[in-house]
This record gives sequence, structure tokens and C-alpha cells, in this order.
Amino acid sequence: MNQQSQQNKLYVGNLNFEASEDQVRELFGNYGEVQEVKIVMDRFTGRSRGFAFVRYATADEAGKAKEALNGQPFQGKSLVIDLARTEQREPRHSGPMGERRERPAGGFGGDRPRRDWGDRGGDRGDRGERREYRGDRSDRFHGR
Repeated sequence: MNQQSQQNKLYVGNLNFEASEDQVRELFGNYGEVQEVKIVMDRFTGRSRGFAFVRYATADEAGKAKEALNGQPFQGKSLVIDLARTEQREPRHSGPMGERRERPAGGFGGDRPRRDWGDRGGDRGDRGERREYRGDRSDRFHGR
């Protein structure tokens, strides 16, 4: 998306969870030609996350709507309106084959030094003298 198309797209925050795209389109339609309304939904619950994006035909129309509606009440909540920013996500895989990036030392332990646990698997050698199996042990409880 180029810079010009981002200037005509607004972020609409503090949106009532019950608001529909048609209601938002009607409100913002008073300030110009609304090309798109997108209420962002939670992928797990399917409910609104409380914000939306509104795209106008021109940056001038978007600017007018921002000036007029920022801080104004809509369905019981004061709207927070700003120009939409471009999405800045890091790619999931850093290399062509998805190599993992080096993690900083310490992990959850902050800046504590890492412990060397040595070889933790396999046979750990003799654990001392072993008892021999004595068969049925029910005779242990006869002396109560």
C-alpha cells in the first residue's frame, strides 16, 4: 500500500463492541465517500475487538472526519480517531529455510548465567546396592 492510500485510511478506536459496519459507515459517510469499513474481530471469540478502520476516497475527506469525530461520543463511548499506520510485523522466519534466530542468553531468568546440567539422559550408572526380590510381601503385615 502506498503512502497516499494510507493518508485516506483512519483508525477508529474505543468503538462500542456492539457497533456494526453499517452503523460506522453511516456515521463516517457524513464527511465523504466511505470506500471501506473494517471492524477488527477477535479470531477466537468472533467478537469485535473494539476498533475499526475506515477508508475514504480522498485524504481530504479522511482529514475532515478525523477533525470532526475525534473525541465525539458514539453509542456511549468517546471515539479515538487517528490516521492508520502501516502494519509493521516481523517475518516469522528470518531465512529462506526458516532458520531460528539466536536467542539472548538467560531466557526467563533475566541476566542470570545459564546452568550447565551436563548429560541428563540415559543410564546414570550404578545407584548403589539393590535389594533382591523376596516374592510375596504380605507376611510383612502379620506382626501388627
